[in-house]
Amino acid sequence: MRAPTVLVVAALAVAGTAGPARAQTDQWFGISWQMSAPIANTKDFTPSYSFRGLGIEWRWVHGRTSFGVNTAWNVMTDERSETASVGPADITGKQFRYINAAPIMASLHLYTGSQDGSARAYLGVNVGTYYIERLVNVGTFEIKDDNWHLGVAPELGFGFPLHGSLGNTALFATARYNYAFAAGDAPYQSWLGVYVGIAYRKL
Repeated sequence: MRAPTVLVVAALAVAGTAGPARAQTDQWFGISWQMSAPIANTKDFTPSYSFRGLGIEWRWVHGRTSFGVNTAWNVMTDERSETASVGPADITGKQFRYINAAPIMASLHLYTGSQDGSARAYLGVNVGTYYIERLVNVGTFEIKDDNWHLGVAPELGFGFPLHGSLGNTALFATARYNYAFAAGDAPYQSWLGVYVGIAYRKL
């Protein structure tokens, strides 16, 4: 089952559990360690699973919905030996490939449960732009393209509030399907992100 299909099925499950809840407003600040599994064109360029990523986000939460913004830095790399075109010449040698992706997104989320300190699942969609740099180093030569891409990123996540002296803090885990539309000479880019982080809730 493809990643977008999984997220759609999960979305229906989350929406189906939503019911009446007492509305309460607070703010949510989070920082996450982000891992990336390249898909399609991104996988062709850098096929390896990446553990290099960091993200920050803010959400304004009211009852079972929230609006917010987020940004991140994701790095995907690969090393291979093959021929690359540099200007009019073809050069064969060891290549070091990098993708640096920096999304800047606005978000909308729907939550299950209430804001009473229990664990909550959430479904979200992020819309905005990705700055994506693709870089190939072959010996002393460098091939690079960088573009701003419009993009969308549906996600499914879970929040796990901590209690006691850490009562305003929660752990969270998110699976997010990133899709950046083609821009410039670069084709569309996509990857499945798995994010683990900690959030502070300000009442």
